[in-house]
Amino acid sequence: MHHNQSQQTPPQNKEQRVQEKQLIRQNRIGLSKLIIEITASVFVIISAILPFLNNIVGYFIDVTVQLDNNAGVRSLDLDSAIYFLSIPVCMILLALGGLFRANRFTFYAALISGYFHLSTYVKFVFFNQNKISAIADAAIICLLLVIIVLVFLLDRYYRNLSA
Repeated sequence: MHHNQSQQTPPQNKEQRVQEKQLIRQNRIGLSKLIIEITASVFVIISAILPFLNNIVGYFIDVTVQLDNNAGVRSLDLDSAIYFLSIPVCMILLALGGLFRANRFTFYAALISGYFHLSTYVKFVFFNQNKISAIADAAIICLLLVIIVLVFLLDRYYRNLSA
C-alpha cells in the first residue's frame, strides 16, 4: 500500500523534486567552482613562496653542498639549484592560478614576492650589494606602481567589457 502511494505523487511534489534536484546540482557546481578557486589561489600563494624556498630549506639543511654531474656548470650548489628550479615552477603555478581564476587578492602576494626579488636583483646587479639602497628602492617602487596602475586599469576595462 505504501508503494502504490509513492507512485501516485501529485504534480506539485514532482515539481518540488525537480527543483530540489536542480538546487542540489547548482550547489554541487558552486562547490566545485569554489574548490577550483581555492586550489588555484593556493597555487598562486605557493608561487609567491617558491622563490624563497632556497632560503627556507637553508634553515633545515646545508644548502652550500656542491651537486655532482652538472652539465655546462663547473659547480652548482644546492641553494642555486633549488632557486633555479623554483622559478619555472613559480611561473607554471601563476599561469594555472590565472587559468583557473584564482582569487584576485592572492595575486597581491605574488606581486609583493616579485617586489622583494626584483629589488634584490637590482641591488645586487647594479650596486653589487645585498644592502638596502634608497635609489634602487625608489626606482623599483615607481616601476611597480606603474605596473599596478596599468594592471588595475586593464582589470577595470575587462570587467566593463564583460558586464
